[in-house]
Amino acid sequence: MSKVREARVERDVDGNVVGSTEIERPKKKGGFGWGMLLGILIVAGAIIAFAYNQGSFQTAGARADQATQTAQVDISQTANNANDAAHRATDGNPNTKATDNTSN
Repeated sequence: MSKVREARVERDVDGNVVGSTEIERPKKKGGFGWGMLLGILIVAGAIIAFAYNQGSFQTAGARADQATQTAQVDISQTANNANDAAHRATDGNPNTKATDNTSN
């Protein structure tokens, strides 16, 4: 076991060294400590934050998929409506051509 040596110096009024004594005491052990506890709390907080964000990203992904599906349905309906309007405009005859009123 290591020991710590401490020297204590006695001085007079003028600051001169009058005497000294040496004290040996056992060195303090490094324990679990506050630093380790703080480190564990930080790691636990990071894991919780990561898990929370993953859940948020999964929810956002599901909402994005739902929005994409809704947009595809809307586009399909719009295309069908445009096709129906084109058929009604030509009276259902796809060979009918539009007339050009700007000719001489």
